[in-house]
Amino acid sequence: MATPPSNDTRIPSKPGVKTNSVEDVRSNVDGLESESPLQHSQKSFLDKLPPWVGANLRNPKSLKLLARCWFASWICFVIILPQKSLNVLGNAAFFALLGSLFIPPSMPVQLFLFLLATMVVGMCLGWGFGAAAMRAALASRDQVLLKQNLQREAQNTAGLSNPDALFVIDIFKGVFLDTNSSIVFGCFLGLGSFFFALIRAYAPKLTILSVFATIAVDLFCSYGPLFPFAQYTLINTLLISVGCYVGIGVILIIFVFPETLNHSYLSTTALILGQIQGLIDMQQEVLDSPLSAFAAPGPVLAKITGARMGILQRFQAIASNSKFLNLEFSWGKWSGDDVKALEEPLLGVVTRTAVFQSFVKLVGHPFSRMNDDAQSVTTDSDDDTVVADTYLLRQIMERNLASELEHNVRLVDIMPVIRDSTHELRNACSAGIGATKGVIENINMKRYARRGAADSEERVKDLDESIQNLKKALETFKNKKREKLVEPFQAALQCCRTKKESYSMPLRALYVSYVYAVNLIVLTDGIIALMEMVRDTALKRTKNRLWAPSKLRAIWKVIISRGDVSDEALGEDEVDERVGNAVNKSGSYNLDPDSRPPSNFLQRVADTIHKLYKWTSTPEAVFAFKYVIVTIALWLPSVFKSSAEGTLVRLFHALEHPVVVKEWPRALIMAQTTLNIYASDQLFNYVLRLLGTFVGAVFGLLCWYIGNAKSNGSPYGAAASMGVFLVPVVFLRLFTPIHYVPGVLLAGATFALVIGYSWIDGHLPVVGNVGIGWPIAWRRCVTVMVGSAASFILMMLPPKSGRKAVRLRNATTIISLSRLYSRLLSAWINDQLPGPDETEKAGIPSATTEIITEIREQLVAVWIQLQATKTQTAIAKWEGGVRGAWPMNEYMNLVDTQIEMISHLASLGSSLIQLDHTMRVQFLQHTRIVNPNFIADVMAAFTLIAQSLRTGEPMSQAFHRNLFDRLHYHGTVGARSLGPKRGNEERTPGLYPLEMVTTYHYMFYASAIMSVLQILDAIGELHKTTVRLCGEVPIEGLEKWRDQFEQAHTLV
Repeated sequence: MATPPSNDTRIPSKPGVKTNSVEDVRSNVDGLESESPLQHSQKSFLDKLPPWVGANLRNPKSLKLLARCWFASWICFVIILPQKSLNVLGNAAFFALLGSLFIPPSMPVQLFLFLLATMVVGMCLGWGFGAAAMRAALASRDQVLLKQNLQREAQNTAGLSNPDALFVIDIFKGVFLDTNSSIVFGCFLGLGSFFFALIRAYAPKLTILSVFATIAVDLFCSYGPLFPFAQYTLINTLLISVGCYVGIGVILIIFVFPETLNHSYLSTTALILGQIQGLIDMQQEVLDSPLSAFAAPGPVLAKITGARMGILQRFQAIASNSKFLNLEFSWGKWSGDDVKALEEPLLGVVTRTAVFQSFVKLVGHPFSRMNDDAQSVTTDSDDDTVVADTYLLRQIMERNLASELEHNVRLVDIMPVIRDSTHELRNACSAGIGATKGVIENINMKRYARRGAADSEERVKDLDESIQNLKKALETFKNKKREKLVEPFQAALQCCRTKKESYSMPLRALYVSYVYAVNLIVLTDGIIALMEMVRDTALKRTKNRLWAPSKLRAIWKVIISRGDVSDEALGEDEVDERVGNAVNKSGSYNLDPDSRPPSNFLQRVADTIHKLYKWTSTPEAVFAFKYVIVTIALWLPSVFKSSAEGTLVRLFHALEHPVVVKEWPRALIMAQTTLNIYASDQLFNYVLRLLGTFVGAVFGLLCWYIGNAKSNGSPYGAAASMGVFLVPVVFLRLFTPIHYVPGVLLAGATFALVIGYSWIDGHLPVVGNVGIGWPIAWRRCVTVMVGSAASFILMMLPPKSGRKAVRLRNATTIISLSRLYSRLLSAWINDQLPGPDETEKAGIPSATTEIITEIREQLVAVWIQLQATKTQTAIAKWEGGVRGAWPMNEYMNLVDTQIEMISHLASLGSSLIQLDHTMRVQFLQHTRIVNPNFIADVMAAFTLIAQSLRTGEPMSQAFHRNLFDRLHYHGTVGARSLGPKRGNEERTPGLYPLEMVTTYHYMFYASAIMSVLQILDAIGELHKTTVRLCGEVPIEGLEKWRDQFEQAHTLV
């Protein structure tokens, strides 16, 4: 059982240009790579920079990536400098440079080709849609009026020196605008915008296709109404420029530092294994630390959390792109299927590293440190967690602490025992991970080496030896070393003779040590499975060969897949305001309270209409409707002759309508790309995009005037200046953190527009020449602000609160966690399920194993949602505090608590999958946490917390704040009131006898108990946070009466 990985792909938000690729992932991954030693002066300077800047400047792979992408962008600019090539490329020649900044060649070849294909296909779809609109619009024109306009134009230009040029100018002045034609274009524009907006909403991986298709449709429908005849080649210059970049990008990515996805995946896998090895080695330092260092936020927790997050980020980077492994040509020993097979065992190891973080938090709990020394008792007793406990629980704690002190079994006394008993196994795990890393590096790096086969044999031999050593160390720990954990408790255990005495046994520290031991055993099992898989594959694949693409049909599933954290991070994924269910997508738990399923044809038709009506209010549909409205609203001025020659001309301070026509489609495109679902996302993106536009304009002006001064452009000066300024622009595009990518994209686009249009307007006769340098820059800023203002107005009609979305997301994930908890408990209490021992002998997986495996996948889904919620929470603060400050920290605490709970659920599953079936069934009647009444209390707590968050209603003060009270009640008062059935007393197993506690399987039982207790603690934290957010309905005198009642019913 394991915690899910993180999915942190670097994909811009929906309203921006999305590069759903490994390019940004690799940038992020490579930026984390270990650095080589540098000079002290250089290191100190780089350390002053943001971590993502310094890390990538030190990393050779990142510098190679930067060199390739810089070279591609520079060539895309240089090709427009010669006059002959500029004449061929036309007035959109700068689009090659723009494309190189939108989709840089910074990823494996196959992914780059896939993204380029989506861009080209999108433009072709838009071209086809626009051509169909033009064909229909021309058919709808008033032919009599058209002939009159053409005759009048011919008379006006007769005898002039250049009638053709004047005819073109009149076209862009709107002389041939026709109402019928404009209406047809408007209908096609609205239909196309709606269709491509739905693609963005339902297939986020095709956002590039959607954006470029929308741009093509916008250009056709903005310029098309001006032409009185068919002009199907309106975007030819755009496609030619894109074709140039495609050729440049493909050549460079193949011949300049080429890398396949197969190589990238194995390279990152080796880095992950290195980080896991470091985390295991770190355990020696952790177990040597004083208990005070475990407190949150302490140095131990900070180190463990940082190391684990680095592992998860890298794993998520490769997991999000593993679907593409079979879609490329690659040379090497392992095929795409072989490499992809690493994902499942690697996931098992990566997620099981969560046990180290859970152990640190368990030891760092205030109660665990209360008896560390006399001074800590006083200090920690003031902790909110301890003070919030009831009188009964405090009484139990005090007795336990006194008993621990009496028998010298405090946690501070047991930590050295844990360290010494697990030392050999931890070293064997570290050596095994190192050997596995060596084999993978050899397979990945010796693809063309002559002695690759001999080196590979050596590595595989070392790996096989490491497997044997690890298995031997594991068996030694199971049979001998684990018994050292019990030695400090033997004196106390031997004094336990009755069931009543067992209740007062100080076994808390023993249970904590069992948690560490069990988690280490489970991690070791995962490491062995990974090592054996790598060894078997390496023995099977001994020669390098060319692997062709396979399973091309799977690409459709990749395209339409949704739910990645990258889709949710900036508002890509919407929140259903009904009861969410991230676990059961089929919705079988949710019934319609207003009607039963349709049973005849008429009811089915009505039900379909009802579903369609409900769909119109979904976030996807609302987004598409707003998208169409803002598109039509900003398109209309371009076909209204009076407004075009009046308001728009004054807006741009231009004397000619062609200038307005040339600039206005940018405002339309900007409005479409800035439209977001949630107000917070929209405001956040406004700030990013406006700032990015300003920075891009400044960079563009500096680059232009430094290289060209006041001239129309010097090819040598422009090329040299561009070469210098492209370095920071490309660096930011590649390595900027994901949240700031939309702003970087706008900065790059503005930079390219200022430089590109300045050169084109100075060297190519175009209609509506706006000038060079500064005139282009300020008009670009105006169009950005106009488009942003239009989308802002649509966003406010009505605004959709990102804060409410955060609250609903938390309610949804809490319900999902409750269902996962209930499934784990059902696997625990079902005494009909055979355990692993009974089924593994027959060669079939146990039912418990299958259930836990399913739950692991569901935990991954919930974990991804929580990561998206965390990002959404950080962005939601942009809605401002008009009605009062928004408690962002409380919502962050909700998310962090749920992420911790996932680790505890994973640990519970890992323990159950190893727990002996006979022991599990035998202890069912005597395990308080599976008491049916207590299960009901826990599930009620989940439901009430989620319901309060969903509706915003306050919780009742009568609701139990601490589930440990209920656990004690059902284990004592409830047990005495019910009692065992007559004749079953002799079947009651004695609790905590020496022979039972020292058994191997009892460790897993103890670990499962501790996992549930940690889950209960997390539920208590969720309850307290929810009360602080939603409030509490008081019952006057309840607190006083509760204290009096508990003090009157003290422990005996």
